[in-house]
Amino acid sequence: MKKKWLLPTIILFIIVGSFFGYRTYSENVKQQAYDDLRKDWVEALTKAQFDQLPTLVSEDSLKEAKYTEEDLIAKYTNIFEGIELTNLQIDLKETEEAVLHYTASFDTAVGKIENLSYEAPIVEEGDAYKIDWNATLIFPNMHASDKIRYTVARPARGEIIDRNGVALAENGTRPQAGVIPNTLGTGALRTTKIALIANALGITKSFVESQLAQSWVTDESFVPLKTMPTLDKPVIDGVVYQDVASRVYPYADIAAHLIGYVGKVTAEDIEKNSALSSNDIIGRTGLERTFDDRLRGKKGGEIYIETAKGKKRETIATVEAVDGETIQLTIDTFLQRSAYESLGTGVGSTVVTEPTTGDILAAVSKPSFNPNLFVTGISQSQYAIYNDDVRKPFISRFTARYAPGSTFKPITAAIAIEAGTLNPTEALSIPAMRWQPDTSWGSYFISRLNFAASVDLTTSLVKSDNIYYAIQALRLGEEKFREGLNKLIFGEELDLPVAMTPAQISNDDKFATSALLADTSYGQGQMLLSPLQMAATYSVLPNDGTVVYPKLLKATEQKTKPAFQPATIATIESALTKVVTSADGTGHVLNAVPNVAAKTGTAELKATQQGRGVENSLIVAYDTSASRYLVVSIVENYTGTPSAAERIVPLLKSMQ
Repeated sequence: MKKKWLLPTIILFIIVGSFFGYRTYSENVKQQAYDDLRKDWVEALTKAQFDQLPTLVSEDSLKEAKYTEEDLIAKYTNIFEGIELTNLQIDLKETEEAVLHYTASFDTAVGKIENLSYEAPIVEEGDAYKIDWNATLIFPNMHASDKIRYTVARPARGEIIDRNGVALAENGTRPQAGVIPNTLGTGALRTTKIALIANALGITKSFVESQLAQSWVTDESFVPLKTMPTLDKPVIDGVVYQDVASRVYPYADIAAHLIGYVGKVTAEDIEKNSALSSNDIIGRTGLERTFDDRLRGKKGGEIYIETAKGKKRETIATVEAVDGETIQLTIDTFLQRSAYESLGTGVGSTVVTEPTTGDILAAVSKPSFNPNLFVTGISQSQYAIYNDDVRKPFISRFTARYAPGSTFKPITAAIAIEAGTLNPTEALSIPAMRWQPDTSWGSYFISRLNFAASVDLTTSLVKSDNIYYAIQALRLGEEKFREGLNKLIFGEELDLPVAMTPAQISNDDKFATSALLADTSYGQGQMLLSPLQMAATYSVLPNDGTVVYPKLLKATEQKTKPAFQPATIATIESALTKVVTSADGTGHVLNAVPNVAAKTGTAELKATQQGRGVENSLIVAYDTSASRYLVVSIVENYTGTPSAAERIVPLLKSMQ
């Protein structure tokens, strides 16, 4: 009996097992189809492959919405581009149900929209599965006939102000030149007048005609032609003016290299930063560029659904605009102007710091340019004037590196005193105007400009004796010299919002010859520092041997590090005051200003030792009474013109 029931039982189990196995397989196939469909939808949206959408939605759903496949593609394309939708992030919900469910976040022209919820059924169509599409998959609560609209609230760009709140970059107005069509006349008169207007404004006749041909223009319309680069409103027959919002630089050339300027974004800018849109203004150079994100703020506005009858159905998102941050600098505009004017017609740079805090009070470069001309689009002729100028007005000279020349001698002296190889009272016998330690230097000699048969530390600084420092460097030796130099800022990236190559001692880690060691001791050889880096290095003089790092932002914390002993600096300062007070001192021209210690310098640039090369004039000067200021100034190729020391006298007087 048992054997009779065994076969039917086995057959029954096989049938039941096959049924459930097939059912499980079918469910798995269906679930995989759901998953694939959902992933394809997400991929098409995130990659903006809108031509793939019709393949993923059911034909019936499109018919019900009265859409063709082309309509669906165009709808998504126009909306995504219209509201400048970017950075789409989709969180797809996993489910076994026949449903597409996800949340989306994205950036738009009015700001970021987060966590919108989307849901639609998945239906069977033939032997495939499709999304039962409706307009809520564009935006929740949207109807097929609706449109998406948006308004943009643009933030005010933050201002750049000095330590006293004086604006260096602000939001103001400029005159915009335009015409009223019915004042231009007709026929030949109109043609002649347009030609005269175009010539006076530096634009083309065809541009004027294209502006007048716009569909919105009426006989009484104000038709804009050009936003003026300055506040001037030249009288031009047929031209009228209205004020428009614009970025303004009140100090123009005086602070151009530091502040920089703004301009309209380009397609390349948008490619680099998808948060930008075609009407945005961004920083192009200087601090406007460095702090662009902080200055630009965040756009706001409203995105809403509009019915076919033009009524607002629902607000999708409202984003409050956030105005840009105000950036406060340590700069004193009074001193910035004074430092700029003190350079006169010279080519060079002046940096003024408050040495005890590191605050940069002035940083000027000359020649300069007017940044206001770039805001509205500089003309080709004006740009050519700047670009063809052999003095190179676009160079930021306070960040460019120079040989510091003899201004560096006090630093070498401090290193040698602390190494024990320089005795300040020891007088060296130097009988000639040129010197070499022995014949191993061949034809190379160290030269000096001012003769003294016996030279001690004070005399070496007062008369700026190169030979004295060459001898001290060789006594000191490269290892100890570099050890002292490395207590300063060589090789360091300064924490400043301006681009600079770090200061260098030499091209290589070791001096190739002893002659290079000697030359470096008096700021020649391969030593290079920018005026800002010189100010940081020379901060040890008014700060009793402590390096106080320069800072440009008012809110930046002070940073310092020890370099020399106060007694060492006191010895050197005594000599530096005599550079000014002694009748034969190289800085005696500064004697008209009280309480000044200084060191002049001349850095000669030439290929060989024969003849005279191009000479840069340098000066470092500081207040000895209360350490209120430290000034570094350089004038390029100054031969036959006032030296850097002569030029800064008015600046020093203005700080008394």
